[in-house]
Amino acid sequence: MAIKFTDLLESLRGRVARMTALVQQIVDQSVEAIVNLDVNLANDTVQFDNRIDEEEVFVEKQAIDLLARYQPAACDLRLITTIIKVNGDFERIADCAVNIAQRVPLLASMGDYLVSTDLRLMANTAVATLRDTVNAFNLSDLSLAEQVLKADDVLDALYHQIITESLSSLESEHRANRDLSTIMVAKNIERIGDHCTNIAEDIVYVQSGRIIRHLHAV
Repeated sequence: MAIKFTDLLESLRGRVARMTALVQQIVDQSVEAIVNLDVNLANDTVQFDNRIDEEEVFVEKQAIDLLARYQPAACDLRLITTIIKVNGDFERIADCAVNIAQRVPLLASMGDYLVSTDLRLMANTAVATLRDTVNAFNLSDLSLAEQVLKADDVLDALYHQIITESLSSLESEHRANRDLSTIMVAKNIERIGDHCTNIAEDIVYVQSGRIIRHLHAV
C-alpha cells in the first residue's frame, strides 16, 4: 500500500506540474496580448482558461482522494494540503490573466493608446515572478521561494505608480475608459504577484514547517 501511495503522490505532483505549465502559458499570452494590443491572442487566452479550470478540479479531487484513502501523516500530509491550497492560487492567477486579456479589445480600439513603460515593466516582472514561483514549487526550492516573496515589493511599487498616474489624468470619457482599463490591467498583474506570494509562503511551510503568513520578513 505504501508503494501505491507513493506512486499516486508522484502522479499528483506531475499533474500539478502540468497545471503550472499551463498557468505560465496563459500569463505569458495575456502579457503579450496587452503589450502588443493583440486582440486575436487575447481572445485565444480567454478560451484557454477552460483547460486550466479542468486541471484545477482534477488536482483537487485527486488530492482529497489521497487524504481520504491513505490518511497520510507528517510531511506527506503537509505536502498534500499545500497542493490543495496552491492549486487554488494557480487557478486564480489564470483568472487574472483572463481579466487582463479581456481589456485588450477596448484598449486596441483606441488608436492613440500606448502601453506605458511602467505597465510593461510590471507585466514582465510578474511573468518572471511567476516563473520563479513555478520553479520553486516544482523543485521544492526554498531559496527561490524567498526570492519570490521579495519580488512582490517591486510589483506593489509599480502598481501604485501606475494608479497614481492614471487617476491624476482622468479627464474626458474617452480618457476615463482608457485609464480605468489600465488600472484594471495593473490591478490584475498586482494580484498575480499576491498569489505568487501565497504560493511562496506555502513552499516555505512545506520545506521548513514555518508559517510566515502575515509576517513582513521571512
